[in-house]
Parts: sequence; structure tokens; C-alpha cells
Amino acid sequence: MVSTFGIPNQGCLLAEKSSSLWSYITDLESKYKSGYIDDEAEEKSLSQPSSKMMEHHSMENHGDDDIGSEDVGVFTVDDVRAFHVGRKLSTFFSIRNPSLYPGILPGEIADSIPFSSSETSKILQFFSVSPESPKGKAIKDTLRKCEIEPAKGETKICATSSESMLEFLKNAFGESDFKLISTSHPTMTTPTLQSYTILEPPREIESPKKVACHPLQYLYAIYMWHYDATETKIFKVPLVGDKGEKVDALIVCHMDTSAWSPKHTAFSLLGTKPGIPVCHAFSEGHGVWIKSSMPVATI
Repeated sequence: MVSTFGIPNQGCLLAEKSSSLWSYITDLESKYKSGYIDDEAEEKSLSQPSSKMMEHHSMENHGDDDIGSEDVGVFTVDDVRAFHVGRKLSTFFSIRNPSLYPGILPGEIADSIPFSSSETSKILQFFSVSPESPKGKAIKDTLRKCEIEPAKGETKICATSSESMLEFLKNAFGESDFKLISTSHPTMTTPTLQSYTILEPPREIESPKKVACHPLQYLYAIYMWHYDATETKIFKVPLVGDKGEKVDALIVCHMDTSAWSPKHTAFSLLGTKPGIPVCHAFSEGHGVWIKSSMPVATI
């Protein structure tokens, strides 16, 4: 399922807010109100350069010149391979409470809702959202991201339902079983920039296919899924912060960035250029699907 839908009889759909669809969405919004896209803390977190790393490879992002690559979890592959027990990393891990965010919609409901920038006005009207409100801006930004053409060798979708997620994974992995890995920090309650100590050498996780998954801001759950034809390496690195909070960090390394924009934030932070591998730590809520029962190697 792709990020735009051919939906018959949209005029009737958008005119009848008394429908079961409207009731379903309203119930979701009531249940998850505190975690929605007008939440100031979430907006602040998503403005961080580390969040911009999750955007499309061809996008031109510009970070703060005073921010170091390590502060936002961006590294070269040589940096990652040189990680050793006891090394200090000053970095930032955002916190995303899954219980405050809406669940994924069933396919029959998701398929009945327009999801295209060409129909932004209808979407905003249907959900009674002002175009210049935080929600309105987030809706437009997510639609824009979802309609950017994949980079060379990249396969991607914006999944709007559990069915479209499963279909994408099955197409990627075939008959193989798959599982999700992600960054976790179960004891951290406040996201802060602090110094972390590496507890164990990086563990490289092998898988013939690696599918990244990123949540996007919207009125209901939308996830961008993508994988590259070029080589990608993934590592888990156990850390402990100065305040005693433990983090099991997921780091993803894109080994061929030749198709990325020369103005991508990563190259500015690292002082490198397209073609040079780029690694970045995944924030909580973002993950990578891999083939089950794959070996883990210490480097």
C-alpha cells in the first residue's frame, strides 16, 4: 500500500462527520489527546537535528553549526568500530511514551481516508484542523515527506494501517520470520544531553534485509518504512549515563551515501561528503525490522 489512495465518493465521506469513521477517529483523539502533534515537548524533540536524520536521504537539512555530531548521535563507521568499554559519549536520547500515541488504524478505515497533499484542504476540513495550527503544519509536513521520491536503490512507503505494514514486511522478507529491534532506555524519565559510558563493545546484528521504521506526526498513526538496496549495518551499544540511566542504543550505518544530497545535515556535522558511510543512533520509537534468529557479532 502506498502513500496515496484512489478513494471513490470522497465528497460524501468528507461531508458526513456523523459516520462511524468520524466516531472512531474522535475516540482515538480523546484517548490519546496528551500525546498528539500539538504537544510542545514532542515538537521540540522533533526539531532536534537527530530527528532530522530520520528524514529522506535526498532531503537538504541544516543543523545548528554549534552542535557536534556526537551530541545528536551521528558518527562515522570508523567512530563506531572504535567504540570501546569505558569510552565517554556526550549525546542526547529523546523519550517517546508509546502509551500516549494513537494506535494504527484498521485497513478498512485507513483506506477510506484521503492521504495525499493534493487533498490537504479536504483532510484539514474533515478533521476541523486549521492549516496554520501545529496539527495543520504537521499534517502538511508528513504528507510532503511521504510523497518524496525514494532515493536511488531505496524502497519505501508511508504505512497507514496494520495491513499495509505487514504487507510491506512480507514483501521485504518473503517467507522468513522477522522481528523488531530498537533503542531502549526503560529507566530514563527525562531526556537530557549527558555523558554516557560504553559498557560493552558494539554488537553488529546481521540480517540479509533491514527495514527501518519511523513514526511520523499525524492525526493517527503513520509510519515511514524503507530499506536500501545498498549495504546497511546495524549495531547495539549498551551505555550508562552519568545519572545511572542505562540505554541499549541502536545505531544504523548507511555504508553507501552516494545518492544522498550533498547538503544533508549528516555531512555538515561529520565534515564528510556523499559516498562516505554515515551512522546515526535511533531515537526511541524508531526501529529496524530484521530476519529472526540472526547472529550477533562483537566487533
